[in-house]
Amino acid sequence: MATAAGIIATGSYLPEGVMTNHDLARMVETTDAWIQSRVGIRERRIVAKDEATSDLGARAARRALDTAGISAGEVDLLILATSSPDSIQPPTGCHVQREIGAWQAAVVDVNAVCTGFVYGLSMAADMMRGNPGYRTALVVGAETYSRILNWEDRTTCVIFGDGAGAAVLRPVDEGYGVLSSYLRADGRKHKTICVPGGGSRMPASNEVLIKRLDKFHMNGREVWDFVIEAFPQAVREAVRAAGFTLNDVDLLISHQANGLLIRACMERLGLSMDKTYLTVERYGNTSAASVPITLDEATHAGRLRRGDVVVLVAFGGGLTWGATVMRWAGTPADGLGQEPAVAAGAAATA
Repeated sequence: MATAAGIIATGSYLPEGVMTNHDLARMVETTDAWIQSRVGIRERRIVAKDEATSDLGARAARRALDTAGISAGEVDLLILATSSPDSIQPPTGCHVQREIGAWQAAVVDVNAVCTGFVYGLSMAADMMRGNPGYRTALVVGAETYSRILNWEDRTTCVIFGDGAGAAVLRPVDEGYGVLSSYLRADGRKHKTICVPGGGSRMPASNEVLIKRLDKFHMNGREVWDFVIEAFPQAVREAVRAAGFTLNDVDLLISHQANGLLIRACMERLGLSMDKTYLTVERYGNTSAASVPITLDEATHAGRLRRGDVVVLVAFGGGLTWGATVMRWAGTPADGLGQEPAVAAGAAATA
């Protein structure tokens, strides 16, 4: 019988630097009211000059491992989800491996943009079921979008922030852990969300830099039209595959792209907003990091108990989308009254 794999601990890390909507209003033509009314974001975290994606990922990973009471040397598989890597190569996951000392781990980078953590979690669970040599997996979502944004484009720079989240997986009781996943992609819509330049098709050049083709581009209208259909579809299909109905769902953790969009999708599913958890107002869209960051905060807020049916859903560039259903096995971090995992020290205004 295949071994069930489930999350036994989570961790997250948010940089100290805080950029509010009022800060952005001094940089581009926008206002706090405009941003909050359209995307539901009040502020976001920004990395320091000496921080890279792997630094954030390593800190979140250490917190998850510490919560689990597991040493980095026990990790057999490390999957790093990011679309803002330290460099084209080597894998950013190898930098995380080096920083935490996970010397026994196989390392894989996943770039499914904002859907990356959901893809990575599904991959880890399947690999653990299929290979008994993978007993401990670490799945990390980490992003530094502040490094790839065009800070003169108010349609994108107001949305994103930096951060990282992580989850530790181990064998759990049968009937618990990851029960189903529904993953999809549509490459015909690759231009909807993209960084056009800097790769093999459009190598870095003066023209690429001048035209800002090395920066993030997004068609917001197309994204909304895509997500309003893909989000509910992925949730319904994953829940059905797990043998549940929507009425069985105790908590749904969504990619934190846009507070208004999440609300609209929950309404389409017929689910109350009480059945989800939001961090987008404080952290913005942290791409592949948003699901694990939000999951970590939800566990610390006491929103999850052993036996709960949990759905993780995300959508992003590719276009990619997907959902995973778990029966929560419980973690050492479960409980009330714990503070969110943020960087030590007072938050600084960027």
